[in-house]
Amino acid sequence: MTHSQPTEFEPPRADVIEHAQAAYSDLDTQLTAFFEEFRRVDLIYGAYGRRCGLSFSAYLIFDYICENDGTSQREICAYTLLPRQTVNNVINALASQGLLRLEGSKHDKRVKRIHFTDEGERYRHEVATPVREAELQAMAALEPDERRAMIAYVDKFMNALEQRIGGLEV
Repeated sequence: MTHSQPTEFEPPRADVIEHAQAAYSDLDTQLTAFFEEFRRVDLIYGAYGRRCGLSFSAYLIFDYICENDGTSQREICAYTLLPRQTVNNVINALASQGLLRLEGSKHDKRVKRIHFTDEGERYRHEVATPVREAELQAMAALEPDERRAMIAYVDKFMNALEQRIGGLEV
């Protein structure tokens, strides 16, 4: 499942990050550098997904199903923030490739639960397992105190951001 390749985005990493880390750096530069780093996450996973023959949306959906076997399209939409039609198209394409099967929910037959087929499990192992190992190795490259600090600081920033944006008048 390959889509046209978007223009590659190259963040101004070295310059922006170096400037943002300088003692005299302004808040705007630091905020830009911070968001550039978050954008890199999408770039890293998007590039890997394309190498596996998946669009970015398909990779996001596939990754979510890997962690949530038996999920529904509604749950995928809520988590990924992708439109229902996009999720439906990707699920149907993966099912037509023999990677997924849909079953009616035991509680509500209108809801289809998404599961991997045997072929899907093999593909999952081929695509998702190496990524998870790479993620664990990347996290292990940080010292335990660095990992805790990273999580704590990002959480503190996100809580402050959520509070301030939540208080904005529209």
